Amino acid sequence: MNKKCHAWKRCGGCRFMGTAYPEQLFEKRKFIQSLYPGEEVDMVIGMDDPYHYRNKIYAAFGYDRDENLVAGMYEEESHELVMAPDCLIQNEIGNRIISSIVKNAREMKIEPFDEDRGTGVLRHAYIRVSHMTGKVLLVLVIGSKDLPGSKRLVQKLVQENPEIETIVLNWNRRSTSMVLGERERIIYGDGNIIDSIGGIPFRISSKSFYQVNPVQTEKLYKTAIDLAQLDKHTTVLDTCCGIGTISLLAAQKASEVVGVEINESSIKDAEHNARVNHIKNAHFYCDDAKDFMDRMLDKPDVVIMDPPRSGMGNPFMSKLAAMNPKRCVYISCNPASQAEDLKLMKVHGYKIEKIVPVDLFPFTKHTENIVVLAR
Repeated sequence: MNKKCHAWKRCGGCRFMGTAYPEQLFEKRKFIQSLYPGEEVDMVIGMDDPYHYRNKIYAAFGYDRDENLVAGMYEEESHELVMAPDCLIQNEIGNRIISSIVKNAREMKIEPFDEDRGTGVLRHAYIRVSHMTGKVLLVLVIGSKDLPGSKRLVQKLVQENPEIETIVLNWNRRSTSMVLGERERIIYGDGNIIDSIGGIPFRISSKSFYQVNPVQTEKLYKTAIDLAQLDKHTTVLDTCCGIGTISLLAAQKASEVVGVEINESSIKDAEHNARVNHIKNAHFYCDDAKDFMDRMLDKPDVVIMDPPRSGMGNPFMSKLAAMNPKRCVYISCNPASQAEDLKLMKVHGYKIEKIVPVDLFPFTKHTENIVVLAR
């Protein structure tokens, strides 16, 4: 039985909210198939329960018509706030914490930040919920010099929401669509929470990349690593390693894994995660993946890619083709850019062995996709 969100048509994020879940999976597979004509696409790996899966939540603050502070998400392709306090895809703990922030900010008369005028305080809230522990990392993003009554606000939020393990204050006054600014300060806890994938605990900090759907992420990474066909003689290069999730899972089967990531904060988390899990055959480097490949002396057997939506790009794919690994596993949240990247690999003698979509984003138009190539 499908639940319904009152705001889904206006919000625009959940295009499939009015569509039965099996039909959503059918449409997503049809889309992947259109990107790879002539190739066989597996059935989409879906969820048993596709609601409240999103453990990464962003909320923006503003005023309603009555000049009351409210929180919501921006309407698609606009800057209009849409309020959905009971969002059906966001974690229910996260929904409750957003409502708690709004209630307390109103009582304390903390104003929302106005980007046009550069006035006010509260700009965004960013929440991470650990699937393993239920604990929460909360980031309060402000556009002012300080957060008035921050100690009192923290005390109230923690009392009302005991799941909150740590709170980070982040400053962002820039005119940008980016939620987080560069400067931040921990104001409660140690700035991290712990989650687990495949039995391996990972430290997550405010700027770490970590997938939004932990249940499906486990299926995604297990499928990708199984398809990589790793053994104790295999060397692996993980080109967008983030906090080391795929690298450390792969290290359990491979001889050696090298993870590369341009985000310094993520690399620190990856090194910490390797250390606390006593995994010694995974090594991490903060660098641009293409530049790093230029300096590699030993060619890896398998290259794993899990890039941002923009994809890897032709310069990287050309370097990868010249490196000539035995197998490539490309994971993407944007199958269109993935398909474009892989055209070059086919020209260089690689063939597609397997295409497996995994639905990390029920009710939305998005899906993750795994493509495996072999020489």
